[in-house]
Amino acid sequence: MATRTIIFHSRLKEGIEQKLIQDLKTIFPSDALRGIDGLDKVTICQGHGMFSAVVEYDGDFEKIYYSYISNPAVQAFHSQLANYLEDIPTSTKPADLPLVGDVIQWEGKRVQEAVG
Repeated sequence: MATRTIIFHSRLKEGIEQKLIQDLKTIFPSDALRGIDGLDKVTICQGHGMFSAVVEYDGDFEKIYYSYISNPAVQAFHSQLANYLEDIPTSTKPADLPLVGDVIQWEGKRVQEAVG
């Protein structure tokens, strides 16, 4: 399999951006994420009232997601994120989440389909 990318989007509560930047340093579940097979990289982005989590993974996304969402430290992180996001999803099904995935990739010389 190849590394794939999924992006989660949500709106931030008004005026909370700086607090989120500070709090992420202590609430982000780094240790828990390290233990999830197939999860390669997570990048948190914010700006213009938007929050995004860019997730790179290699393997079966649903299996990785279920390992992720069933982890107690991740559940605590999501609970804390509810203080910052307008509408944090509560579903345990990836299909019910505001996710977008990679379709094509450009690597400097050519465009290719994202496969994996």
